[in-house]
Amino acid sequence: MKKDIVFKLCGKDTAISYNILRLSKFEKAIGQSLFFVMSAGGVLKAMDINFTLAGLAYGLKDELTIAEAAELVQKHCDEGGLLDDINDAIYRAIVASGLFIKTDAGETVKETK
Repeated sequence: MKKDIVFKLCGKDTAISYNILRLSKFEKAIGQSLFFVMSAGGVLKAMDINFTLAGLAYGLKDELTIAEAAELVQKHCDEGGLLDDINDAIYRAIVASGLFIKTDAGETVKETK
């Protein structure tokens, strides 16, 4: 399952989503399993700048290089945005992929934000 999460990036509505290939590239870029990242406590430990850059680079419709993602993040922050704005969208898009978090009934968690 692939579900777009829309958030503000540099003042514009931007969609981010992941499929299995994009998540694989994301893991390779950050050098750790997203299963670890999504586990209790793992998210706070893993959400560093490399996480943000890789998440953005591999989550946007048109994939970016890490350098292009860095330029976009810098612009976002220069305009008053925060890394947390982006990390929140990345986290919600990982959840929306349906690969990591399930409800007790085995159904995919549905994002409402």
